[in-house]
Amino acid sequence: MTQSQVAKRLRTTRENISIIEHRAHANVKAAKATLAALEQLSESREVMIPAGTSIFEAVSMTLLRADVFRIKLRISADSILAVIRSKCKGRIRGHHLTDALKITISEDGTIRIR
Repeated sequence: MTQSQVAKRLRTTRENISIIEHRAHANVKAAKATLAALEQLSESREVMIPAGTSIFEAVSMTLLRADVFRIKLRISADSILAVIRSKCKGRIRGHHLTDALKITISEDGTIRIR
């Protein structure tokens, strides 16, 4: 159907249909970009920990990501927690991160926190 036909059927203007169509195309483009980013992340050995996350949950997220890639970490959960606490001084309030955190898991089982 043309925009004019859709407008007539919905009892609105063709301009309104044009705006809706433009927004729909923009939403589809954004969704495709999001899917591409998620696919890239799913292949990455990085763990993105958002601000507000509990440091205990950050440890769990790291362990889970290592399990997904079948990588045996060289340090324990308690050691990961200690590293997060030492590397993120000033970025933790209570037991929650105040800034986002990126943890990279290497093939040899070591982790890097940024």
